[in-house]
Amino acid sequence: MPEPAKHQDASLDHVLKYTGVFGGVQGINILIGIIRNKLASKFLGAAGIGLMGFYISITDFVNNCSNLGIPISSVQHISELFEEDDLARIRSFIKVVRTWCLWSALFACLLCMGATFYDRHVILLAPMAVSAILTGGEISILKGLRRLKRVAVISLLVAVATFCLTIPFFWALGMKGIIISLDCCALATLAIHLIFTVPLFPWRVAPTSADIFRRGLPLLRIGIPYVLTGIAGAGVTVALQTFLKEHSSEATLGYYRVGYTMMVTYAGIIFTALEADYFPRLSSVNHDEVRRNQTINRQIRACMLLLAPMLIALIVMMPVLLRVLYTEEFLPAVEMTVCAVFYMFFRCISVPVAYTALARGDSKVYMIMEIIYDAFSLTAIILCYLQWQLAGIGIGLSLSALFDTLLVGICYNRRYGLHIEMHTLRLTLQQMVLLALTVTACLGLPPLWKYIAGFMLLIVSATCSYVVLRRESDIVQRIVQKFTSWRRLQSS
Repeated sequence: MPEPAKHQDASLDHVLKYTGVFGGVQGINILIGIIRNKLASKFLGAAGIGLMGFYISITDFVNNCSNLGIPISSVQHISELFEEDDLARIRSFIKVVRTWCLWSALFACLLCMGATFYDRHVILLAPMAVSAILTGGEISILKGLRRLKRVAVISLLVAVATFCLTIPFFWALGMKGIIISLDCCALATLAIHLIFTVPLFPWRVAPTSADIFRRGLPLLRIGIPYVLTGIAGAGVTVALQTFLKEHSSEATLGYYRVGYTMMVTYAGIIFTALEADYFPRLSSVNHDEVRRNQTINRQIRACMLLLAPMLIALIVMMPVLLRVLYTEEFLPAVEMTVCAVFYMFFRCISVPVAYTALARGDSKVYMIMEIIYDAFSLTAIILCYLQWQLAGIGIGLSLSALFDTLLVGICYNRRYGLHIEMHTLRLTLQQMVLLALTVTACLGLPPLWKYIAGFMLLIVSATCSYVVLRRESDIVQRIVQKFTSWRRLQSS
């Protein structure tokens, strides 16, 4: 067991340190994913990409209906036990977590069997659903114990395994290989996680123990509202993709999936990198309003500093990236991604804030906020799509993120004393203006002038981030020192 690392919310350097660890790994993951998606688009086409996304959405829905919120609620409790350095209680609680995950996985299997009325292929997704729930339990153990480097290594191995297990099926079977490849990837992901967690805590469960059942019930107080939230979110995704499939075509579904991947999944590496360390830190200071606000503000600034320049570069180069990463068939997704850029920008604020309710164990508030957001999001995206087609999906996503930011900001200010610091607000406004100018250039200027204006705005955005990083963190100086030392070594 590692020694407890107290007060990890102390500086922006800590946030950026783990962002660097996870961001580097996620960067490699995305490189692998780019190659995988390029080959998948060749073998499957837009219709196949859309169908694969549809099956993944169904599995996510089953997972959210079945996991009882154990992965999120157990991270909070394990993190608190880790702060207390109580190894015996940690070992005992991990047994509770794994047992409840096993029961949840069996329920997911039954749910897949009963969902064949919706789509006869759902029963074939049962191995994927079961593996996802069991994997969620193992991830929660590692995150709660702050074994973040293991999480990063696992993420890399999963990316490699996914590549090796998908492309051969796509090449040999085409669209018929989608489900079997998804199942194989899920089983491999579970196996990789167990390889890293079982040496720390041997896999023990007690599915018939009444004591284990009773001890797991408090997790449901947090978990069940989280389940309902997950069901609402996954339900919106399934409903939207069903709407697109029925009112347009599987090719349109493919354009949407690729556009979402480019703007949300790839840019979302920052959130993946930050979230792994953020929630345990926030949970450990959830009763201290001052430290909680400091942690939230640092998280927002870290997101903004890293993500804003990336978003500008992404939308400026989007036509080129789609040609390189996929094929010209997917160019209709360009306008959607450009219009969706503010979705990711506003999530820099709403995501760190939204975790406050979970860290406080106030899952009912979190559930209400998320369900209101989901209802608004589905309505806004469908209405905008009917008005502006694919570009409307991007507009709807951006409007929903703005609504969510205002919703959680106002409500959490009144309930938890949330306070956005002035320098956080100033940084946000600066980057928002630069992003708005970039969107205007991308949609309104000829290609040559678009690239010139876009790169100038990128330089300004990156400079703003650099100035703040240099002022608030010594990470820039450390990088320069390491580079200088390396140059001296080379010259000697």
